[in-house]
Amino acid sequence: MKLLTERQKEFLDYIESFIHGHPYPPTIREIADNFGMTVKGAYDHVKALERKGYIKIGENRSRSIELIGKSSGSSPTIEVPILGEVAAGKPIFADENYQASVHVPAGMVGKSRCFALKVRGDSMINAGILDGDTAIIEHREVAENGEIVVAMLEDSVTLKRFFRDKGKIRLAAENPAYSPIFTQDVRILGRLRGLVRTY
Repeated sequence: MKLLTERQKEFLDYIESFIHGHPYPPTIREIADNFGMTVKGAYDHVKALERKGYIKIGENRSRSIELIGKSSGSSPTIEVPILGEVAAGKPIFADENYQASVHVPAGMVGKSRCFALKVRGDSMINAGILDGDTAIIEHREVAENGEIVVAMLEDSVTLKRFFRDKGKIRLAAENPAYSPIFTQDVRILGRLRGLVRTY
C-alpha cells in the first residue's frame, strides 16, 4: 500500500472509527459533513484512499465503502452475514436466509466461522443484551455451562444462557421476569461472541 498524506489518514481514521461504531460504513455525504467540505471534495479523498489500496468502493450503493486489510494501526474488519432474528424472550422463528451483512472487528471473531442475528425482546438485559442489538454468533454445536448460546427449539430459536442440569438442558434468561426453559430436545447453533449496537 502507498503511504497516505496526513489529510488522507484523517479520512481513513474517520471511516474506520465509523465502521467500528456502526454495522455499516459512512456515506460520502456523512464524510463531507464530518469534515465540513463539499461532497465532491470528500469523494475525491475517498477515491484517493481506494487508489492507494486502503478501501474498496462498491458501485450503485450509498453505503458501499469496505476496509481492506490492516490500515493506520487499527484492526481490520470482517463481514459477517445476518441470517435472521433471535428472540431474547419467547422463542421465535428465525428464517436462515441471508438478509444483509455487518462489519465487525476481526478480533471479535478470530478464526471462527460466525453469523449474525438480530435480537428481539428483553429477556437478556441483565447480560447487557438489548432489543435491536445484532448478536455475533460463533457457529458451534456444543456449549459449556454458563455460556450464552443460540438454541433451536423445534422451529424457533432463542438466545439464552446454557446449563446442563441432571440430564436436562436449562436455558436461562437474564431477566427475572422470564422463567427458564427446560428441555431435552434442543439443538445448539452457536455461542455469543459479541454485540453490535446502533444508537
